[in-house]
Amino acid sequence: MDDASTDHIGDSDNIASLDVAAVREGIAGLRLGQPLIYFPAIGSTNTYLMGRAREGAAEGTLVTTDDQTAGRGRMGRVWKALPGQQLILSLLLRPSFPPHFIMMASALAVAEAIERETGLVATLKWPNDVLVHGRKVCGALIETGEGAAVVGIGLNVNGSLADDPELATRATTLADELGGATVSREALASALLTRLDALYHTLQTDGLAGRQAVRDAWRARLSTLGQRVVIRQGAASPADGPTTLTGLAEAVDADGALTLLTDDGQRHTITWGDIE
Repeated sequence: MDDASTDHIGDSDNIASLDVAAVREGIAGLRLGQPLIYFPAIGSTNTYLMGRAREGAAEGTLVTTDDQTAGRGRMGRVWKALPGQQLILSLLLRPSFPPHFIMMASALAVAEAIERETGLVATLKWPNDVLVHGRKVCGALIETGEGAAVVGIGLNVNGSLADDPELATRATTLADELGGATVSREALASALLTRLDALYHTLQTDGLAGRQAVRDAWRARLSTLGQRVVIRQGAASPADGPTTLTGLAEAVDADGALTLLTDDGQRHTITWGDIE
């Protein structure tokens, strides 16, 4: 299959289709997003792209879809699909820097794209959830292997989560936050990729100064800092049970790890977990 000529793979009925041509036009000239592969429906864009990465696919390869049927979030969660309403992207990178900076850059790019295209204020919950009015609109999943990193981004754009009352207490869509107004997924994709392209170039070329700049911008958007939080971590091994820590989210270090001051006065460095 020739990626450069592949616009559509498969079929999908009764789902609003992404205007792939508009996305292509919006990201023309970028380093990232070329080539662009579109599926009307697919199990997981990350799984597909990791396979292509092992086959030697070019850095910047982008996979997008209207309906992800087997998506997954951080810590093994199932991704709730809103067919034809979400912006779902997976991007292949080959970074010369630690991959946690991709997490920072991708969260930043999403937040800035939301603000540019909708006027909504977006904040970040450590490490990479994007929030609007305190509820999650976007998450990212980064998978690495053999010198490659695939970042998957799932953004709730249109539609509503009102039919899932439990989820709606924690998550939302941009359309719901705008009172039901429809948001252009194509414009969001272009804005997101344009900003991520610039941030990635900074990380690849500006060394420690570039990493510091991205980290500082990411840190400035963290709504977690200064808050009392509960962090839940799954079992590290079958012999261990899950861990729960409660305390004050004090700071993040140079690598993005969270410093948690627990009620017994101890400080913990948190590199992963589910935070509330």
